[in-house]
Amino acid sequence: MNWPTVSWQQVRTISSIALRQADAEAMSTFGIEPLELMEVAGWQVARFVDAFMGGIRNKRVTVVAGSGNNGGDALVAARALLQRGAVVSVSVVPSRDPTSLPGRHALTARRLGIPILVAPQGIGPSADVLIDGLFGTGIHLPLREPAPAIIAAMNATARPIVAIDVPSGMDADTGMGAESAVRAAATVTLVAPKAGLSGASNTGRLFVADIGMPVALFGADGDALAALYAVGDIVELVAPELASAAHLMAS
Repeated sequence: MNWPTVSWQQVRTISSIALRQADAEAMSTFGIEPLELMEVAGWQVARFVDAFMGGIRNKRVTVVAGSGNNGGDALVAARALLQRGAVVSVSVVPSRDPTSLPGRHALTARRLGIPILVAPQGIGPSADVLIDGLFGTGIHLPLREPAPAIIAAMNATARPIVAIDVPSGMDADTGMGAESAVRAAATVTLVAPKAGLSGASNTGRLFVADIGMPVALFGADGDALAALYAVGDIVELVAPELASAAHLMAS
């Protein structure tokens, strides 16, 4: 499938701090619950993986889910991919709080009959594709075990990996940690581009997904985000010479 493309030079990057603030203000200002955004994020990832793989029915998907919100996104994607006919399994870092959003989504996955193992168990080359939902933008380097072992297990499969938001182990703002991070075939970054993803080889193909975060939360950058979303709800960021819609994003 071909997605609409936009030049990296024509987009605004948003910092992790600004995104976390937007998450909080989405609730306080607009009453948008984190669960709502997580559902949309997971659904966007699932439909992307379906298209990226040329159809997902009967294909084997291993979802690697951390204990934070990135893991919650991944668990929602697992449920949506099961619905689309994929053979889904989950390798999870269990949440310490079973009532947290990731904990609740893990319970739903179990009740749907999705096999769940504790990471890095269940991560292997038998999968057709892996989904990296181990870490998002809130990491602190250097990583501690078992995170490096889980990342190494994903990379060792030599299977295509779709990373959610940012390849796990890499700082989304600076790109630090890229050399030991997940090596993704594609990254679906949520809401807005992050500066550290530009030019990092382990990002793979980079896509931005609209998950319904109000652009009004981003001040002067809101218009740029609205223009990006007008191109498509999933847009690929590419080198300038490959962009088909760069003129729409002129600042």
